[in-house]
Amino acid sequence: MKQRLPKQYKLLNCLSSLPKKILLLYGQENVTEFVLHELCQEYCFDLKKAAYFVDNPDFNCLKGVAGFCREEAYADGDIWQNPKSFSVHMKSAPFNKKVQLFTQESFKKKGESEDIVIKNIAHSLGIEKPKLRIWDIKHNNHGYFVYEESTTNNDYVEDYLVDGLCLLSFCPLY
Repeated sequence: MKQRLPKQYKLLNCLSSLPKKILLLYGQENVTEFVLHELCQEYCFDLKKAAYFVDNPDFNCLKGVAGFCREEAYADGDIWQNPKSFSVHMKSAPFNKKVQLFTQESFKKKGESEDIVIKNIAHSLGIEKPKLRIWDIKHNNHGYFVYEESTTNNDYVEDYLVDGLCLLSFCPLY
C-alpha cells in the first residue's frame, strides 16, 4: 500500500469533509464561494488564484461563478462557522466580483481551443501563470477552472484536482 504524505493526508481529509459542509449551507446562494475558498487553502490544493466558470453551449454563454485570490482570502476565522461574515467579505472581494461579472459567448459552442480559453480568461483576470481544467457537469454544461498554483504545490495535487473540482458542480447556481 502506498504511504500518504502529511500534506496529501490533509488534502484528502479536506476533500472528504466537503460534502458534509456543503449540506450545512443548504439554501444559501453562495455555496460555491465556500467550496472554492476551501479548495484553494494551503491544506488543500494550495492555489494562489482560481476562477470557476460554467459554460452553457445551449444558451451560448460562459459565466463566471466564483473567484479566489490568496491576497483577498477571508482571515477572520472558520468560514463554515461564520457564514454571514464570510459572505459579506466575498461580496466585496475584488477578484471574486471580477470573476462573477465575467460573461461571454460559450467557448464550447464556438469550438475554441483550450489555449485560447486560458489566454482570454487569464488576461481578463490578471492570472500570470494560468492552468486550465475542464470537466462535464449536469445539463450538458461544462465547468472551467482557471487557476494559478502557489510555488509550493506537490505532484499529487494534479492527481486529485478534478475530483475536488467536481464538488463545485454540486453547488447551486444563481
